[in-house]
Amino acid sequence: MSIREAWGRIGGSALLTDLLSSTLAILLAFLYVKLQFLGLAVIIFPLFLARQLYQKNLQLNEELEEKLELMVKAMEARDPYTSGHSRRVAEYAVLIGRELRLSSGDLDSIKRAALLHDVGKIYEEFAPLLRKDGRLSPEEMMIMRSHVVRSAQLVATATRLRGTVEAMIRHHHENYDGSGYPDGLSGEQIPMGARIIMVADTVDAMTTDRPYRKALSLQRAIEELRKYQGLQFDPKLVELVAGSPGIRRLLGALTSPEPSLPRSVQEGTRIARARA
Repeated sequence: MSIREAWGRIGGSALLTDLLSSTLAILLAFLYVKLQFLGLAVIIFPLFLARQLYQKNLQLNEELEEKLELMVKAMEARDPYTSGHSRRVAEYAVLIGRELRLSSGDLDSIKRAALLHDVGKIYEEFAPLLRKDGRLSPEEMMIMRSHVVRSAQLVATATRLRGTVEAMIRHHHENYDGSGYPDGLSGEQIPMGARIIMVADTVDAMTTDRPYRKALSLQRAIEELRKYQGLQFDPKLVELVAGSPGIRRLLGALTSPEPSLPRSVQEGTRIARARA
């Protein structure tokens, strides 16, 4: 974590509040001289309310994190092949966001969206598709594609996840050239967080074993990303990932030899994106 991000998390968002509260001692002394104990009450009562509000906000944040954890575990229980997938995607996405020097608030939103980007797959209609070993039929692919909308709708039931996080989840399958789904957005129309999650999602999908193919090496995965940059992926993000030592560290600096690749590798990226 950079010093900039650490500062943002420790006190950056509360800087104005801290500056104002630092004058309270002077104000307290002044009011006590002028109004005695009534002056103390003027300050102490609002401070008590502010403290209760802060405590309530902290409690809500803790409850939200617990709900996120529960939703992720429920999703992973539904799809054993992608156990841990959402957590890895969140790690990659946050790392990419850090290298883009995004704010701590944006990083938190991206992490939450990445953790929940596939949460809609807990619905029953996706269960047989997730267990299928072979390629999906066109009809099954249409059902699978609906998971982005179902995921966004499910996440929107939590007030604190509506808006930014909801949009990232809804649009994480939008292609950079506008050929994606569900809304056909392109380029800068796609939220930055959604573009980051798309790349992180694909990197993890290609570098882990799946029922329909073996894992690719990181180098091979980067070649596939470059093949589709400007089509599926934001070119700037592809080049950032290609040169990122952090991604290599997170992937454990893969040194295993590349598997012999079946015919599906030519479409490996698109299959991984559909099933991820």
